[in-house]
Amino acid sequence: MARAEVERGAPLVTRLMFVPVKLLARRVAPRVAAAMFEGAWRVVDHTAPPPKPEERQPSVSRLALALALEGACMAVARGLLEQASRRQFARVTGRWPVRPAKQDA
Repeated sequence: MARAEVERGAPLVTRLMFVPVKLLARRVAPRVAAAMFEGAWRVVDHTAPPPKPEERQPSVSRLALALALEGACMAVARGLLEQASRRQFARVTGRWPVRPAKQDA
């Protein structure tokens, strides 16, 4: 019975309890991603800051590299923080916070 309950999804109360945790993780993720990007960009080019799209750039490839690296850092930070927050929430509450699966009519 407990296994079927986990597969159907978490009850509404559990999902509501997870909302502040999820909001906090989403607020922290950009800061973590920015720190990751700065560190990664120092490996790419330790002499100059990363280019910005609104600046006049001599190299489009350098700008594309910076934007791709920044996007990858954001995706990694957001995904890892989401997973970590769900794991810790499940460890504390004993329930994994997921939406219930849609049932076919």
